[in-house]
Amino acid sequence: MIHVLDPVEAGQLRGVSRFAAAIVKLFTLDLYDDAELERKKIAAMFAMFITSPAPETPLEPTEEDLEVEPGQVVRLDPGEDVSTPATPDSGGTYEPFQYRTLLQIAAALGIPYGYLTGDTAKGNFSNTRISLIEFRRRISAWQHGVLVYQLCRAVWARWMDTAVLSGVLDLPGYDSQRRQYLACAWLPTKWDWIDPMKDASAEIVQIEAGLKSRTQALSERGYDAEQVDREIAAERKRELALGLDFRRPGSPAQGPGEGGAKDADQESNKDDEADDTGDEKPDAKEGA
Repeated sequence: MIHVLDPVEAGQLRGVSRFAAAIVKLFTLDLYDDAELERKKIAAMFAMFITSPAPETPLEPTEEDLEVEPGQVVRLDPGEDVSTPATPDSGGTYEPFQYRTLLQIAAALGIPYGYLTGDTAKGNFSNTRISLIEFRRRISAWQHGVLVYQLCRAVWARWMDTAVLSGVLDLPGYDSQRRQYLACAWLPTKWDWIDPMKDASAEIVQIEAGLKSRTQALSERGYDAEQVDREIAAERKRELALGLDFRRPGSPAQGPGEGGAKDADQESNKDDEADDTGDEKPDAKEGA
């Protein structure tokens, strides 16, 4: 059994639940919802009240309760009156209380309010993006600092040892070079944004300016740069054999001078076609 925990002090052997900071608020919110639901159920039991004058004999049994049906006509005795109950309503305090309590729970758990409740009507694009950036930074730190070291690396080492000892994998010098064989890169899934066009354009600008490498950009997307380069090389080789080219003119994917060479080839082809058809215009000096 692997016990994954995020230690907060030296020598800690047991982790603290993420819900520890919000468990009281969650319990209070659950009680409040149950109380509101019970009040609604009690209020729905009473349709109306019939007020009658005091009976002449106090011990005289009262009439049974009437059941109201749609379109029913009920005849009342003289002196009786019908009134509807003024049932208490949650009013305008229920939703604000829910919202503030859920905000406190989200802050205690370290989760944006929209992620916790699925309510996207309370925030706009700017503040939602700010909260998501901070949330994703914390999650990325937890992935690389806790999950990879305590779970992924342990499972990977145990799997490699078992595969080598059972003979499934034949790795020469595994005993002396175990550290080299176990070395690997952990690439989590990329976070997607609402506007991927702007993010891709920003990455291209950073790569062209030398602020970021292609390897770093691909690693942030959850891909291996060497594998992607091999796939691109294989696709370009296949496209060249078939006479295809899906790259935009002037894009960074084209090599230096490829776009100009293609334009020059197109111009030469046009000139050759013009020579074959004989549609060239005579030079004015030659005619003279």
